[in-house]
Amino acid sequence: MDRRRIGGHRPVNPICTATTASGCPCKAQASRWPRGVEGDPQLCGRHLPVDLREIRDAGFAEAERRHVERLAARDPVCWSWGAAVPEGRGDDRSAFRAWHAGRCAVCGCRDVRLVEDHDHDTGLIRGLLCRSCNGREPHDDGLFRKYRERPPAQILGILLRYWDPFHGWAQPRAIEPNRLDNHPAYALAARLGERLQADGA
Repeated sequence: MDRRRIGGHRPVNPICTATTASGCPCKAQASRWPRGVEGDPQLCGRHLPVDLREIRDAGFAEAERRHVERLAARDPVCWSWGAAVPEGRGDDRSAFRAWHAGRCAVCGCRDVRLVEDHDHDTGLIRGLLCRSCNGREPHDDGLFRKYRERPPAQILGILLRYWDPFHGWAQPRAIEPNRLDNHPAYALAARLGERLQADGA
């Protein structure tokens, strides 16, 4: 099967091999087919029969399951970076970025734009992630669950409140009164609030 590369990007799907009701070739792009599953019919979604659609979907589901298992077996790469805060970096925020050294805290990818991941319960920054990991973090209970349990901010003992350019400083999310005393994340946010108030006094 010839999957052409265009402009150095990943291969594109071939053109559908079916014909339309009028007898003309269908020029739609063929549906993606899971890697390792035989029998790619090179048909678009409109012409793909139900039985082949089920085979395709089952193949993608199995690939996703194996991917999740591989992620669950890994640890966030930041766990191997040590807990030494870089010296001579000024404030905590600068030291926090210097410790990441341009690397995603989960996958370790370099030379990509990193974003600040924060805990919505506390409003505190957890770590710096690449856009891919930041998008997957809320939906994954394997590798990212480990990251949430011991993020870079906890490794370094640094408390940084998240800043949103549109909404300002992130605030702790309202928590039921009977859970406040036993909620460690809220306690961290409270300590940061006390520090900020003392600095402003």
